[in-house]
Amino acid sequence: MADESDTLAYNAFRAKHRRSDEFSSADYRQRFALFVQRRAQVKAHNANPGATWRAEINKFSDFDEEEFQLMLGYRRAMQRSVPSASASTPKSASFLQMQPGRVIAESKDWRLGLNSSSYVREQGGCGSCWAVAAVGALEMHRELATGRPSPKLSFKHLVDCVPNPKNCGGSGGCKGATAELAFRYVRDHGIALETSYGDSDIQGNCPSTEMPLFQSRGFVALPANKLDPLLEVVHHKGPVVVSVDASGWATYANGVFDGCERDATVNHAVLLVGYGHTSEQKKYWSIRNSWGHDWGEHGYIRLQRHDTDEGKEGYCGTDRDPKAGVGCDDGPTTLPVCGMCGVLSDSSYPDV
Repeated sequence: MADESDTLAYNAFRAKHRRSDEFSSADYRQRFALFVQRRAQVKAHNANPGATWRAEINKFSDFDEEEFQLMLGYRRAMQRSVPSASASTPKSASFLQMQPGRVIAESKDWRLGLNSSSYVREQGGCGSCWAVAAVGALEMHRELATGRPSPKLSFKHLVDCVPNPKNCGGSGGCKGATAELAFRYVRDHGIALETSYGDSDIQGNCPSTEMPLFQSRGFVALPANKLDPLLEVVHHKGPVVVSVDASGWATYANGVFDGCERDATVNHAVLLVGYGHTSEQKKYWSIRNSWGHDWGEHGYIRLQRHDTDEGKEGYCGTDRDPKAGVGCDDGPTTLPVCGMCGVLSDSSYPDV
C-alpha cells in the first residue's frame, strides 16, 4: 500500500521524466500504482546481500507492460538466415570449431580505443533494437578494419527500408525484424550515414533519393547455443549482435545481471562488445543496449557468463513461447536456448 514517501518519490520522478498526464486522471493513478510496485521490488532486490547486480528506479518505472514491450521489438528468426553461396562471406557452417592452439584471453573489451564505442543510442518507443544493434556492429567493425573513426550510420534507414516478407522478427520496421535481415540489406543495397539520412523521426517509407552509402561484404551467422564460436569471434574479430530475453532488464543499474531463468523468451537484440570477470571471479559478457546513456552502466549491461554451453554450467533451457519472441511464420512450438537470458541462442556479425 502506498504511503507519503511513495507519493513524494513519484512526484519527483514525474518532474524528472516530464510526465504530462494530469494528477486527477486515471492514467496518473495507474502509473502511480505501477511505480509503487516497482519501487518496492527495487528495495527488496537491493536488500538481498547475495545480489550480484543492483536495481534502481529509472525512466521505465511507471511503464505498463505494453509500453515496455515496445522497448524490445525483436523476434529471433525461426529459420536462420545465411549468406548465399555467391556471397563473399563464408556460410555460418564453415568455421564452427575453435581452431587448435588459438588462445582466448581472460577478458576482452572492444570499447577501449574505439571511437564508435561511444555511439550509445536510444530507440524510444519504436521496436528498432535489431537495427540499432546491427548499425553498432557495422560501425565498430568498420573502425577496426580501417583504423579510422567510423562516422555514425543511420539505423533509421534500416527501419524504413529493410524488407521482411516472411515476418521474421515481427512485421518489419518498428514492429520488429532481425540483425541478419539488416546485414543482408546493407550487403545488397548499402546504408546511409546518419548525417545524410537525417535525424528526424522514422517515416516508415524508404526514400527513393540517392544518398552516399556504405556497403558491406556480407555477414556471418554463428551456430546457435554454442559458447566457443562466440568467444572466438568476440576475442579475435570484434563485436557480435546477440539476442536475449530482456524482460527483466528494466530496473538494471549496475553489476553482473543473473536474473533470467533457464527457460527464456528471446525478445531483444543487443551488441556484445566483450567479456571479462569481476574481482570476485564472476564472469560476464559486456553488452551495449539501445535504451540510452541513462540506463544501466552508461548504456551497457554486464550479463553473467557461464563456462560451457552444456550441462548444468551451460544454463540451457527452452523458449516455450516462440510466437511471443520468435517471428518467422510456421515455426516450431518450442526452441532451445542457452546462456543467461538466452544470450547464446542467435548471433551474427558483419564482414566489412
